[in-house]
Amino acid sequence: MQQRRSHKKSRRGCLNCKKWHTKCDESGPPCNNCTLRNAHCEYAWAKEGKMTALVEARKSPASSSRSSNSTSTGNPAEGSLMEPGGLVVKECRRLLELELMHHWSTTTYKSLCTVPEDHQYMQLLMPQEAMRYDFLLNGIFVASALHRSTTVAESEAKGYFNVAMELYDRASRSFRTHLRKMDPATHHVLYIFSSMTAFINIAFSQCNFSEGSELNTLSTVAVAFDLLNGSVNIAITDFQRLLDSPVPIRAYLNYGFATTVALYPDTQAAITRLAHLNEIYHSAPYQGATPSDELSVATSSSFSDAVSTVSTTPPSGPWDAVIALLRHCFAEEQRDILRGFCFVFPGGAGPDFTAAIKAFDPMALLILMHWAVLIDRVGDEFWWTKKLGVRLAIGIWKALQIFGHKSTSPALQTPEWGESILWACTQLGIPKLAQTQG
Repeated sequence: MQQRRSHKKSRRGCLNCKKWHTKCDESGPPCNNCTLRNAHCEYAWAKEGKMTALVEARKSPASSSRSSNSTSTGNPAEGSLMEPGGLVVKECRRLLELELMHHWSTTTYKSLCTVPEDHQYMQLLMPQEAMRYDFLLNGIFVASALHRSTTVAESEAKGYFNVAMELYDRASRSFRTHLRKMDPATHHVLYIFSSMTAFINIAFSQCNFSEGSELNTLSTVAVAFDLLNGSVNIAITDFQRLLDSPVPIRAYLNYGFATTVALYPDTQAAITRLAHLNEIYHSAPYQGATPSDELSVATSSSFSDAVSTVSTTPPSGPWDAVIALLRHCFAEEQRDILRGFCFVFPGGAGPDFTAAIKAFDPMALLILMHWAVLIDRVGDEFWWTKKLGVRLAIGIWKALQIFGHKSTSPALQTPEWGESILWACTQLGIPKLAQTQG
């Protein structure tokens, strides 16, 4: 019996070649066999993802017209992305990834830098580490795709947004797998990606924002708080190792903190008023909407250490430490050394404060509205925070109108409550919003 000659199988051939039982050259669509038979060429793997949406979206109107004409005549369009021997979906994917990595290393990475030492890590070292960890690589692609979607025409933006959604799903699944078996080698990489997910979730919301959906912005920010709390949890599992890793946290800490900075008078008055309202809100018998048996002030050592740099007076009640940290954020913004220090606030405020935001606790929302002022001030420096402060404040205001009446605390009936909302809205350039509160 004659031995069958071995041959290399086509694992990713087109659907027609599989049906015809012929070897596909995998060069399409269309492949050579389909071109010779003038048949419509399709690949199963190309139909699975959303990458093709970007390919279609990036065609010029002229090439789209030529493509539609070629479909009716059965001839490939000249210069089309799908012409024989031209760019195929698989190659477009590779070119897209190259484009996104280039955009990261030249532009997007800057949106995660807070001190000069961050630039070398974000621009050079992080992409190198991403070659070993697919979740980090896809995270870089997601950030760049979302960034690109804000700089191109609307017809192209949707394609980049769809690509970001697909890649984020992949990155998240891989991240969860690696997180379950975290070791010293992956600790700092997992920390960086977990930190990135917070701004990526906000960026998704920003890129998909429509007027009137400010409550969704509030929900998105609450999710970002959750994600940054998770990032803190990863960090404190071995903080010393994180300090010794390539991540420039030690350089960040070397800049010190604004413990001696005197706030501007109006800001100091706003923080003092906020602290007084917090005292009234949580005074017996009212206890606000967050009784101590449901929520408690964060008491982790890392949180306590952060608070101790802000105030010499120890926290005495719910959210006192959170307000102290907020004051510190305003001081750092005024010192103007640690760029975007206000993004430390979500992780430092702790999971209980995040839970209160999700429960639409009025006092927690009022504190958050003051944080929105800081977000608005850095909005022009980070592409993913533009208009976020205003949108967040409007979302908080709407939530207070809906849920605020459920609180029995007299704090909401005091003149200071209205003054606090008015101060934040005035800082955000929307004073009329405060004047229309119910």
